[in-house]
Amino acid sequence: MTVATTLTSKNESQTEKQVEVDFFHIDMIPNAMDKMNWQTAASLMQHWFSIEPAFEFTKKTKNELLMMDPNLINSSQLNTDIVKMSWAMSYKQVNEGVVKLSRVWNSQNGRRELKAKLAKLGYYQKECIRVGYDNDVKYLESKAQVNYLTIGGLLDSVDGWYGAMGTSTLKVCVQGFTTLEQDKCYFIVEKLGFYLKDTYDFVDEDSTSEPLGIWNKERILNKIESALYMSSYASGLWGVLAREFSGFVPVFNKDFRRWQGKHNSGGDFIILSDVLWIDALPKDRVIEL
Repeated sequence: MTVATTLTSKNESQTEKQVEVDFFHIDMIPNAMDKMNWQTAASLMQHWFSIEPAFEFTKKTKNELLMMDPNLINSSQLNTDIVKMSWAMSYKQVNEGVVKLSRVWNSQNGRRELKAKLAKLGYYQKECIRVGYDNDVKYLESKAQVNYLTIGGLLDSVDGWYGAMGTSTLKVCVQGFTTLEQDKCYFIVEKLGFYLKDTYDFVDEDSTSEPLGIWNKERILNKIESALYMSSYASGLWGVLAREFSGFVPVFNKDFRRWQGKHNSGGDFIILSDVLWIDALPKDRVIEL
């Protein structure tokens, strides 16, 4: 809380009137997230603020890093510690995504990707190749990932998932080995591993800066409240804003870019979660290569 001082008269000898002005800065958002029990979202944003010097993706570098072997990415531009699948599975988007991907991963594209990964590991038609026997998500992304599914979106409820990940990529990797039976090569799937991959960035895809919600020190407005706020603002209903939404401020991607320019801190980064292992469905446990 900042106290602003104003004079009640042109005569400087008159008594000053002190007016409290409540300022909101974007580095207060993680604390608001914590108050809403959005711990993962708060940790991701705190991590972004902690990166020095400032680093920002462009659309080009963002896509390049997403396609790159994560073992080659600078450690300051990759986080594998914050997002946990045990947290993510409490949200419908992820739970339903795992169920769906566990059913459809063994598609033509999935088998093609599996063969390509195995070929890089050795001559699988003649020798036993084992893959996926590790919990290092960077290794699994590079050597054992075979399919993916996009989950989440702008129409989702405003909750902890929305605040942390929004739209994300759910990936599946395999744990298993090749074997030869009667001159045919098979891959035996022992486990499927599911994990999330995303970027934490403030890149705008076009000239319009993406809105990130309407915040104060305590919380974000839900979608109904946000619609009322914006309609009141557009209509010039300042009384409604003062009564109902005191202290709330719209936040945009560009606000984080301005922060970087002013403070030389804050860095975009790639997110990889830990891995959730489950059994493959019976129909997908033996794959002819």
